[in-house]
Amino acid sequence: MFGMGFMEIFLVLIVAIIALGPEKLPNAAVEIVKFVKRIKTSLDDAKTTLATELNISQMKKEAEEFKSSASNIKNIADLKMEEIASLKVTQRKNGIVNKTKQNKVSKKKHAILDKNKAV
Repeated sequence: MFGMGFMEIFLVLIVAIIALGPEKLPNAAVEIVKFVKRIKTSLDDAKTTLATELNISQMKKEAEEFKSSASNIKNIADLKMEEIASLKVTQRKNGIVNKTKQNKVSKKKHAILDKNKAV
């Protein structure tokens, strides 16, 4: 106990009996035991608090990781939305070009049909 052997503890007890006397020794022993219990309780509370704080730190770290991954997902989604928007613009342009081509083809067909009707 505390790096003390049996002989050291026995020596401390003898000194305590001589210093305190037989009347005060039992009360002193009770007070020492109460003091040791309070120290143990305080240490247990400190361990619990430390464990809780470490858990909170770990939770904060996990929350930051989650936040950064959510941010990455948002950035990817934004890029995909931009790609979709640019595809829609390209499709609209292609659609206008295709409609123009269809109109030209349709006018040529009408012109050919008109010529055939005239003959």
